[in-house]
Amino acid sequence: MKLFFSVLFVCFFAFVPPASAQGQPYLVRQLDFFISERPHGENTLKLFEILKNSLTSYETLNDYRAIFYKTEKSKEGRMGDREEIYLKFEKPFKIFMKWMNTHKKDLQVFYERGKYDGKLVVHKPGLVLGLLPVIFLDPNSPWVREGSASHNIEDAGIGNFLHHFTKAVIAAENTHKLRTYPLERVTKEGLSGQRFEVVFEGTKKNDIFFAHRIVVTFDETHHLPIGMDLYDWENKPIGMYEYRNIKIDVAKDPDFKNQIDRSLYKIYTAS
Repeated sequence: MKLFFSVLFVCFFAFVPPASAQGQPYLVRQLDFFISERPHGENTLKLFEILKNSLTSYETLNDYRAIFYKTEKSKEGRMGDREEIYLKFEKPFKIFMKWMNTHKKDLQVFYERGKYDGKLVVHKPGLVLGLLPVIFLDPNSPWVREGSASHNIEDAGIGNFLHHFTKAVIAAENTHKLRTYPLERVTKEGLSGQRFEVVFEGTKKNDIFFAHRIVVTFDETHHLPIGMDLYDWENKPIGMYEYRNIKIDVAKDPDFKNQIDRSLYKIYTAS
């Protein structure tokens, strides 16, 4: 059981640093200043405008669901398996994830900020010999934190990446360490948009810079970041993330009800 949980929960977006007190209005004002008051090359200006549109778009949505793909670097330094996860997120912070492949297949996790004493609600077929349809697990449990003390469910989701990425871009611009390179437009099944390569030159890993180089894809319709490839200061991959088939403001859609376990759904809708 201990190994089961230590393996399952080393996945909550390790690349994102602790949440910042600087919210969307502050970031948009900074981007507005850069756009209107500072001379920039065409590439950097385009990135600022996309980020501003992305923050504005995220601010107006209420919820989204997507198929989330992630591949992350393990403690041993190897890239793990590509995981496929059904994900639903509701503001201010309510998230459901269901693993569709790997040894975690059929694992379901629900978390809502401020509810259930901050615990994760977990469903896994056969868990505790099938005697308990769900269990409540403390995010600070050694099962969750073993080998990955920085992981936190509160760091998950598009919004957190968007805000931390924008904050890093602004910090790099203010210290003349920002390099931007537009890449070819990407079109894949369930994922299409404009790609940018962003390099934070001359930086070190800290609370602001969580990667040295990031290739990010912005959806052309709602401008949200839907693809993120992160590389460290040795140009080695840290994590590869994609949000495919993203649907915005779907609320209580039938597809979600078909995905979530009945016992977990009762808890989800009661909160």
